[in-house]
Amino acid sequence: MARILVVDDDPSLRYLLEVVLSGDGHQVVQAETAREALEYLRKETPDLIVLDVVMPGMDGLTLLGRIRAVRRLAKVPVILFTGGGRELGEVGKALGADLFLEKPVTGRRLRQAVEGLLSREGFLLPGGERAASLEEVRVRLAQALPEEARFKALWRRTQSRRALLHNLTAKGWTEAFLRRLLPGNYDLYDLLGHLAYGWPLLPIEVRASRVQDPRFAEAVKAYLKAGRLPLEGNGLVEELASLLYA
Repeated sequence: MARILVVDDDPSLRYLLEVVLSGDGHQVVQAETAREALEYLRKETPDLIVLDVVMPGMDGLTLLGRIRAVRRLAKVPVILFTGGGRELGEVGKALGADLFLEKPVTGRRLRQAVEGLLSREGFLLPGGERAASLEEVRVRLAQALPEEARFKALWRRTQSRRALLHNLTAKGWTEAFLRRLLPGNYDLYDLLGHLAYGWPLLPIEVRASRVQDPRFAEAVKAYLKAGRLPLEGNGLVEELASLLYA
């Protein structure tokens, strides 16, 4: 699953693009104007951008130039999408666009273009670099985490777990980013362990079912509902963590 930014002033076309791309499991973020897109891009790094050329105000070609001027965004694949003629496509390619599609375009052609670029580019890492495989992602994430035994020990205490996650987030390894790499009903502990240390992935229900003590029944229910162990807790949460992550 990839995060795709769609920039187009036509709301009906944005909706159609979202339907097509989200149907393939991608997360679609919409921007109506180039300015709105720039606001989003100041904080986020999408996996791919679908960009209309002809828009009011700042046009798509100007926006493309602004995108390519940012080092973090320089390698994000960009598909130019317009009915303005192939001459615009040539200008776009000169500015750094990866692909040019003329309107109207079929859903099949759009899917082929998106999947082709995503598979070519691999996985976008924090900082804007790319990894060709999950194994390369594992190496990079392992560098941002302590050694395996230390990681397990830190996770069992609320304070050290919060510090660990804060440090990862500061480096760009946010929970949202990790879940885009491997979508599924997994606890963050298992997701990190799988990506960094090669652990098998356990569904949340399997992980929580290991707690047999009836005192923890309500805590387990809350855990399953939230999808992860609460970071704010008390002695009960700490004891639950020691059982969940034994």
